[in-house]
Amino acid sequence: MKKIILLASIINFGIHTALAQVPILEKTYEVSRKAKNGYLGNIEMNKEKETIDMIYILPSLLPRKVKTEIYTYDKDLNLLNTVREEEWAEKLKTRWKWFNYKGDVYSTINLAASVDLTGGVVFRQKQITYYYNWYYGRYTKKVKQLEKIKAKTETDSKYAYKASYEVEADSNLLVLAGRTEKKTHRAFTHFDVLSCDNKINIKTTNTLEFKNPQVVVFSAPLKDDNEALSNDDFPRDWILVFAPMGTFKDDRDPNPTNYSYVRLTPQGQIVERFNFDSPSNGWRILGAYEKDGSVFLYGSAITKDPKEKYFEKVLPFQMVPTTSASQEEKDLAATAPSGVPFGGFAAMGSTDYGATQEALDVPLDELKYTNFQIGKITDGKFDFISSPNIEEFEKKKAKPADQKKYVAFDGKKFVVNGISFTSSGDVFISGQDFVKKDNKKIYKGVYMFQFEPKGNLKKNYGVFIDQSKKKGFMSNKLLTSDMIMADNSIFESSDGKSLYWLMRSAKTVVCHTETSGGYKTETCTPLFGFDYGSINIANGELSEFKSFGDDEKREYYLYANTSSYKMGHNLFFFSETKKGDKILLTRMDLTK
Repeated sequence: MKKIILLASIINFGIHTALAQVPILEKTYEVSRKAKNGYLGNIEMNKEKETIDMIYILPSLLPRKVKTEIYTYDKDLNLLNTVREEEWAEKLKTRWKWFNYKGDVYSTINLAASVDLTGGVVFRQKQITYYYNWYYGRYTKKVKQLEKIKAKTETDSKYAYKASYEVEADSNLLVLAGRTEKKTHRAFTHFDVLSCDNKINIKTTNTLEFKNPQVVVFSAPLKDDNEALSNDDFPRDWILVFAPMGTFKDDRDPNPTNYSYVRLTPQGQIVERFNFDSPSNGWRILGAYEKDGSVFLYGSAITKDPKEKYFEKVLPFQMVPTTSASQEEKDLAATAPSGVPFGGFAAMGSTDYGATQEALDVPLDELKYTNFQIGKITDGKFDFISSPNIEEFEKKKAKPADQKKYVAFDGKKFVVNGISFTSSGDVFISGQDFVKKDNKKIYKGVYMFQFEPKGNLKKNYGVFIDQSKKKGFMSNKLLTSDMIMADNSIFESSDGKSLYWLMRSAKTVVCHTETSGGYKTETCTPLFGFDYGSINIANGELSEFKSFGDDEKREYYLYANTSSYKMGHNLFFFSETKKGDKILLTRMDLTK
C-alpha cells in the first residue's frame, strides 16, 4: 500500500470516555492530491519539546540521494510544521540509526548450520543478496547455498547436532554439538559449544558435561523490552534448557524432572548454569524473556507420572530445530530465480536436511496440554515455578462485559505469543486458540493469563475475535487475516485503578506483485489495527472492546512496522486508510 504524505486540514476529533472507560483523543487529516508517494520511515518522540515527528522517505532522481518530508505534531495532535529536504543516503544513515538503506542491491556472506542425513553437524556458507524496494521501504532477499564442511572432533570423530544460534551481526554461528564415541552415551552427556565464522573457521568456546544423558528441550535467544533492536542487529544471550533422558536405563537420572538451565553469551561463554526441579515432566517452553535482570520461562506442559516418566515419553517429538535457517530462508534457497525449484545435482548440493521450528511445531500444537507453566529466574536460581492445571484456568475465567459466552480454555490447539508486566509484579501471558482448515491455522479466541508476582494464577481473560469477516477481497489468497495471530500488550493507568489492554490484530490482507533481482514474486501483506479495552484492577472486570477510528465509520490500518509510542503519560498510534487518502492520529491518556 503506497503512503501518501502531504497532510492538509483537520477533519474532526473525538474524546471517548464513556465506552470502555478508556480516554482516547483522535484527529484525522486529509491528504492533498499533490502529495507524492513514499513510505513512513519512522516516528520519533521528542520528550523535551513534547512533539512528534513523522518522517517520510522518498526516492530522489539523483543516485544515492534521498528525499525526506517531516511532519511535526504537538502532544494534542495538532500539526505544527512541515520540513522537506534532500540529502545523501550516507549522511542520513549517521543521522538516523533506523534508516536501513544500504544501496539498491548488496550481498553478505553468512553461515548456516544443520544436520546431515546421519545427524552430524554441517556448516554451510550462504550468500544473501538484498534488493531495496522504495515502494515499501524494505529489502527483499534471495539466498544461495555455498561451500559446506562437516564439523569433527580433534580425534576426527563426527559431532552430533543438538542446537544452534545464528549471530548474524557478527557473521558467526554457535552450535551445541554432542561428542559421538562408540559404545558410550557421550553424545548425550558431553556437549561442545562450537563457534564458526563465515569463512568456516571452527573453534570450541566451551564444554558442557552432564553426569546422565540429556535432551535439549529449549533453545532460543532471549527477548526483552527493547523491541526496536532486532536480535540480528543486537544479539542477546542464548538460553538452553535440558531434561533427563530415560532411554538409557543403566545410566539415566533417577529424577525425570531434574532439568538444567544454561545461559551463554553470543560468543559462547557460560553466564549461568544450574539444575532445577520442574513441576511438570513435559514442559514445552515457548519463550524466554528478560525483565529487570530476571528471566521468565513460560509455556504449555503435560504432566503425567512425573516421578516415573521421562520427557521423551511425555512429549515424544523433536523440540529444538535441527537447522539455524528459518523456513523462509529454506524456501528461498530451494527456489531458482525463475521461481522453479532446483533439481538434479544442484538440489543435492544445496539441500538443508534440518527441520525448522515452524515444522516441529505442527505436531506439538496438536497435543492436549494439562498445565501451563511459568518460572522466574534471578541470580542463578528460580524465584518460583508455577504450573496451574487447565481446571484452574477454567475456574478463573473472565470475559468482556458485552460478550455473552466465555472463551473455553481446554489446553488444545493453543499457541503463546507474548508476555507483559505491571509495576505490581503481575505477569500477563497472551495467546490464541485456533482450528485447522486446509492444513492452515485459523485463529480464534484471544487469551490473557494474569499471574501474581509469586506465580499464582489470578485471572484467565478470554476475548472472541472474528477476523474472518475482515478478510477483504483477497480471501482466496494463500494468506488471510484470520491466519495471523493477534499481539497483546498491557498498560497501567497512573491512578493504579485500571489496566488498558491493547489487541493488535490483522484486519485485512492486501496482495501485490513485487519485482526485485530481475524477477517477480507475489507477496501478501496483513494490515493491522488496534482494539482496546480496560481491566478494573480492584475486581478484575473486563470492559467491552472498541477499535481505533470507530467514530469515523471507516477502516484505518496501522502504518507498517509501527505499534504504540509512549511520551509522558500518553500512548500514540498512527494509522491510515487503505487508499492512503486519510490518516488517523490517536492518543491514549494513561493518567485517567
